[in-house]
Amino acid sequence: MSSFLAAVGFGLVTASIVGLSAVALTLQLGVTNVPNFAHGEILTLGAYGAFEAQRFTSNLAVDALIGMAVGGLAALAMNLCVLQSFVKRGTRTIHLLIVTAGLSLVIQNVLIFFFSSTDQSVKLPAAAQVPDHVGPFIWTPIDLATMGTAIAAMAVLYAVLKYTKFGKAQRAVAGQPELARVRGVPVTRIVNLTWLMAGLLAGLAGVAVATTSGSVAPASGGGYLLITFAAVVLGGVGKPQGALLAAVIIGLAMEVSAVYVDAAYKEVIAVGILILAILFRPSGLFTTARAVAER
Repeated sequence: MSSFLAAVGFGLVTASIVGLSAVALTLQLGVTNVPNFAHGEILTLGAYGAFEAQRFTSNLAVDALIGMAVGGLAALAMNLCVLQSFVKRGTRTIHLLIVTAGLSLVIQNVLIFFFSSTDQSVKLPAAAQVPDHVGPFIWTPIDLATMGTAIAAMAVLYAVLKYTKFGKAQRAVAGQPELARVRGVPVTRIVNLTWLMAGLLAGLAGVAVATTSGSVAPASGGGYLLITFAAVVLGGVGKPQGALLAAVIIGLAMEVSAVYVDAAYKEVIAVGILILAILFRPSGLFTTARAVAER
């Protein structure tokens, strides 16, 4: 099997993780307009939640659910305990960015205090780490579970956003929050639930990072921050489908590029895509001209 096809397989796994993270961030950013630079730490907290759950259970599905819950509660607490006070005062976006960057540093140092800065090994069944041929690709059962879980999560999210009252209210708040408030939409509750939903997805992404790499560290999720922002910008802020497609592009680009250049430059590839998107398509690759005009 060619190294190119192997890289494509790895790229799809990476795209699954980046997709979960990017969809979470684009939902939160689109509804709340808060550029969350502590988003990577929500991934990390989800990973540590699953890691700590392994003290009590060896069921990876239960570990993942606990990691999701930790990520969701962390995001909700971040909004309620810190960010809402700034938002209510009308704090400028650049200042909110600084606040979230500060939160990122605080969370990282708290994790270092409790867990040290070294990598902690995640317990995985030996059989789950054995690579096998699936068509032209090589994947482990963990890789397959990661991709399957990401697809299932995206399908559930699509149904919630498309067919529920919450999804309609969320779109209203994202479009014109003051008008939505006048029309009786509980804006505060929708914002809080959006943070919770974004945290659940980010926590799941963090669990995927931990299980696919086999370890967790205080900087595990932070390494995905720029990649996540690249997918959000390329897909269009507030566009979950765009973020998911952009994640596939970036994931494939990162892993396939490693066949031809040093693998250490994979993140540079993602940052390069981010820069090109900002320069030539700041509204997002999958945002129509009509949508831009309506903003």
